[in-house]
Amino acid sequence: MTRTDGTRSLLRSLELLEAVGAGVHDLDGLVENTRLPRSTAHRLLSALVQRRYLRHQPGDGYRLGAMLIQLGFAAQSQLHLSSVARPHMERLARSTCETVHLAVLDGRDIVYIDKVTGSRGLLMASRIGARAPAQTTALGKVLVAGLPRREWEGRFDPAVRPMPRSPADEESYLAGLRSCAEAGYAVDDEENEPGVRCLGVPIRDATGSVVAAISISGASVYLSDERMRELKPEVQATGEAISNELGWRERNTLA
Repeated sequence: MTRTDGTRSLLRSLELLEAVGAGVHDLDGLVENTRLPRSTAHRLLSALVQRRYLRHQPGDGYRLGAMLIQLGFAAQSQLHLSSVARPHMERLARSTCETVHLAVLDGRDIVYIDKVTGSRGLLMASRIGARAPAQTTALGKVLVAGLPRREWEGRFDPAVRPMPRSPADEESYLAGLRSCAEAGYAVDDEENEPGVRCLGVPIRDATGSVVAAISISGASVYLSDERMRELKPEVQATGEAISNELGWRERNTLA
């Protein structure tokens, strides 16, 4: 399939989803609504059902599926999260002079969903919407450590560009996750970007699940081990304050 064919199929699939969402549930009605060939519509609908974007029951036709509900809640949560976290991020950036990031987990990567640049003028590769490997970022470490431990296996990717201080193998990566789970925070010691250190902590929702992470990032010359220790309570307090606004009350660890 060419890129053009793939784009066309995607757009046609979206048309079918929108039609079902508008109340068209039978194949004949969807064909008429979208003006797609019947065979094409049936093929795309079958793929959407297989991926749980739609569900199909004889006599009931096509209905929106569980995956759309899941994505909808995730989108709503992320939008709400950003608006709740932003004032706390701005305060943390002013207080520490360092750059503050907010991120969520997506597979083996993190996705930056907000960023407040610090006052030191350090240029970083991170930007809102960009991705970075979870295994080499403080944000990613606390996000993965917040998952059930049975889900830690298989998340180490040996193809990720190695840095001198990044985990060299899965065993050392898992050891780092255990340390993170016990301590409630993680450090990126120039593992993702040369000359940049980060300290990240989790953000929890009302259920206690880790739904995001927040970090401070700065030049290694400013974020010495001693200063990281000094700033850790403030970063943790910021993560807890955001978590409290999301409904979390119990103070506990990542485990």
